[in-house]
Parts: sequence; structure tokens; C-alpha cells
Amino acid sequence: MQKASAFVPGHISGFFQICDEPPEPERKGSRGAGPNLNLGVRTEVAVEPSDSPGIEITINGRAAPEAQTTKAVITQIMRMVPEPMWIVIKHISQVPIGAGYGASGAGALGTALALNEALNLNLEYNQITTLAHVAEVMCDTGRGDVVPQTLGGLVISREPGAPAYGDWSQIRVPDEVRVVCGTLGPLPTRGVLKDRGLLERSEKFGGSALKALVKNPTPQEFMRVSRKFAERLGLLDDELCALIEAALAAGAIGASQVMIGRAVFAFARAAEAEGVRRAFLELLKPNEVMVADIDRAGARLC
Repeated sequence: MQKASAFVPGHISGFFQICDEPPEPERKGSRGAGPNLNLGVRTEVAVEPSDSPGIEITINGRAAPEAQTTKAVITQIMRMVPEPMWIVIKHISQVPIGAGYGASGAGALGTALALNEALNLNLEYNQITTLAHVAEVMCDTGRGDVVPQTLGGLVISREPGAPAYGDWSQIRVPDEVRVVCGTLGPLPTRGVLKDRGLLERSEKFGGSALKALVKNPTPQEFMRVSRKFAERLGLLDDELCALIEAALAAGAIGASQVMIGRAVFAFARAAEAEGVRRAFLELLKPNEVMVADIDRAGARLC
């Protein structure tokens, strides 16, 4: 049995502009910006030839037949393998699933990286990234997480698509900055991506947010335009607003809604991060609050 494992950082979108006009999934995606977290998804892969081929997927030890994005990656890769295989995929997620932390993209990319290694396919990194991006698009689990997750840092997605088509840059973030997150619950991406009114607002307000950020690419401006976008998009509720205000009162650099999820993230200097965490704990359970560093390395084998 051949084995390999990969780690992919969680990724938050502060704002987004869905770009689904092109017919090819490689060209679809989103414009936007957001940080990668040093908390993410570790994927362990084991493969062996089998006369009874099949796929077994677990997430945090639980059978996960619903992991369609992972299956879509496996389907693409198995077209390159001449013999039938028994494939075991174990995802260990440190971030909430379905709440806007890029877990599906991390699982897809980790699966592609680890399978490439275990099967000795020698695919180029951009090919691996494209496989994961296409899987996300086809399964409607995301549009713009995968490529930023390969890059690490705070990433601006200037143009959509897989590596051959998109355009990305990074904003320098001081080492002392932490990301404090509070999660109320999931918000299924697939449903949001079919809301025509919301998509129209994201196109308009995501475009203006991107234009402002490109002119002034700083962490402070990223948080400012993200908050403005969240207010205009229409997904904020009283509980999310209370979390945002609590973070700002505790000294955060900025705070906004995680896109797309019922969650809030805040940038805070190391000296203030603990205060922001405690402020969230006044409103949330301990397992609903996490503090992360910014992951600067991006997806990698481990």
C-alpha cells in the first residue's frame, strides 16, 4: 500500500465577486481577497491495486459519503491510472466545515497533492491545483479558495480561474498579526451560489472592494473594504454584528463576516488577540472560537 499526506491551510474570503460566465470550469472562479490560516486540513491518502476498486473517505474519523469535491478530484486522477485501485482518504480538519474557511478546497487540494505523490504521477504543481479548482467549481463548493491556498499569506485574487487563467498578488502582513475567528454555524455555499440577487450584489460591491484594495493593498484596507462589503451584501444578522462590534471594542485592527459563513474573523496584533478571543467567548462556546497565525507557506506535502 502506497501512502502520502498533505496539509492545506484554511482560507477566508473577506469579499468576493463570482465569475461564472466562461463555460469552461478552468476559467470560472472569483475575484476577491483573504488570508490563509495555519489551521487547515490534513489529508492522508493510502492506495493499492485492487480487483474490487473503491473509495473510502472519512472526515475527522467519520464516514463522509457527502464529500463530493474529494470524489471529483479522485475521478479526474483515476483517469490517469491504468489499473483499478482501492483508495482511502482521511481528512483531518482543524477548521469548521461549511462555514467559509475553505475546508472543501483544502480537502480537494490535499487529495490531489497526496494522490499525485502516492501514485508517482509526477504532475506539475499547476496541474494539481487545476484538478482541485475544477472539482470545487463542478461541485459548487467554492470558487476562489484553491489557488490562494497554494500561495499562502493574504492573497488578492485579481482575476478568476485556475493557474493558467487567473492573476494573484499578496499583501504583506506583519508577523505579529493574528486572525481570531468566531463561528456561529455553517452557511451552505451551494445555496448561496444560486441566489441571483446576492450574486448581483457581490458583482457590484465585490468589484468596488477590489478596486479600492488594489489602490491601497494593506491589511487595514483589506479589513475596511471587507466590512463594507459584508454590510452591503446582506448576509449579516444581529449575532454576527455583535461579534464584529465585540472584536473592535477589544482592540482588533478590523473585523468582518467570513464569506460565505455565519462566522466573523478579526485581525488583531498579538497584544490584543487574547482580548478579542475573550470578547468572542462572552458570546460563543470555547469550541466556536479559534486563534490562528497567517500561513505563509501554502499547501504542501507533510
